[in-house]
Amino acid sequence: MKNISLYEKVPPLKNNFQVRFLGTLKQNRLTPHWHEHIELLYFIEGGCTFTCNGKTFTVQKGDFVTINSAEVHSFISQGKIKYFCMLIYPEFFSDINFSNILIKNHISYDPFIEKMMFSINSEHSSNKEGSDMMVKSYVYSVMTHLLRNYTYARITEKELYAHSSNLKRLDTVFEYISNNYDKELSTLMLSKLCYVSESYFCRFFKKATGKTVANYINEYRIEKAVFLLKNTDSTISEISIRTGFCDANYFSRVFKKVMGISPTDYKNRL
Repeated sequence: MKNISLYEKVPPLKNNFQVRFLGTLKQNRLTPHWHEHIELLYFIEGGCTFTCNGKTFTVQKGDFVTINSAEVHSFISQGKIKYFCMLIYPEFFSDINFSNILIKNHISYDPFIEKMMFSINSEHSSNKEGSDMMVKSYVYSVMTHLLRNYTYARITEKELYAHSSNLKRLDTVFEYISNNYDKELSTLMLSKLCYVSESYFCRFFKKATGKTVANYINEYRIEKAVFLLKNTDSTISEISIRTGFCDANYFSRVFKKVMGISPTDYKNRL
């Protein structure tokens, strides 16, 4: 099981943008992370609970989600979902700095966006001559539409730098949790890794991830417990100890809260 980082390093994108069509996605949980590029998601089927910069909203078929540069986001789905996905580096736009522009995260059904997203996917899949240029024109149309109709704030370079610096500080915390989730962890201990007060650390963590420190640690431990349930013959008590829970009953309560089912029932269904 590899270490985690709040920051997601994305390989270089051809022409500073990438179009992807993700078919059926069975993964029901995406842990909090951030990246420099802008991410656009159009949901074709299913729905999920999305958290972006500490705000949580429900996404359903036909909805559109914009993840601005350096915004922490995650989601939880109850079933299978399908969506179009576009990754765009701010450098894609030569005449405007989208790193400093904040677009509304959740946009309910918008017929223009729907038309453009299907056009982008169709053109991208066609491999026709000039398809790259046509896709770029559609991308510009979508971003212009978002800029004119869904911009809610603009931030300065100084504010963007301060925000990104704080997120990078949290990377140290996430790495520490991933290496020590089986041990006792406290907010005071974690705040010292960021060289800030415990109260400031708790506020910033909640604002950045949408979760309290305790809830995040518990959810991370439960993810590790799920892995052990699937891949080992360890007992529930053994797994609770290996994932940092000193009490098997408490482990079972947290597991059911996070997964919606007891660890025993989960194991029996495998």
